[in-house]
Amino acid sequence: MANTPTGNTLEPGEETPASLRQLALFAVVLLCLFGYLAASLFYTLPSNALSSRQSKGAARQALNILTPENWAFFTRDPQTAQIGIYALGADGSVRNLLRTPQGAPSNLFGLSRTQRAQGPELGYLNAAAAAHWTACDGPLADCLRELSGGRAWQVRNESPVPTVCGDAYLTQEKTVPWSYREQVPYLRRVAKAAHLDIRCR
Repeated sequence: MANTPTGNTLEPGEETPASLRQLALFAVVLLCLFGYLAASLFYTLPSNALSSRQSKGAARQALNILTPENWAFFTRDPQTAQIGIYALGADGSVRNLLRTPQGAPSNLFGLSRTQRAQGPELGYLNAAAAAHWTACDGPLADCLRELSGGRAWQVRNESPVPTVCGDAYLTQEKTVPWSYREQVPYLRRVAKAAHLDIRCR
């Protein structure tokens, strides 16, 4: 006996009320999720015409509690001080003692790991120079020349893989804010510097 069509048969393109409800629910959930992510992103952006980072609005406070991971969660603040190490030539020329970039031929195109050891090494030197910083506000070369006439503080390089020995200048530098990048000819401004006589083992 052949099957006969029943009254519940759907025509092509027709959907049941249950499938329509599922589709509507999916669209609402998707809209809420993207709205939440957009609001979280908006409140983590720098101050702008629509919102200030210093405002204490209820929406900002709620999102900071629910979504505390802003961009600082993933990367360090670009305005924090960075440590540099330099040598000053007899002619007043400045030479960077950092062995970067990692892919340079001097680092065997990344095969040498010596450059990786400089981070902890600079950490040791930074701690040893804590009492010998001199405030400086200007271009790197001017700061180093000013310090070159003074005393070089003797510190010991405790790194098991020393890369910096002898007369050197340790610096704390801050990146020029993006909004002022066209106003000055340099990318970093020296905040502090220390003239060191680094003794290696």
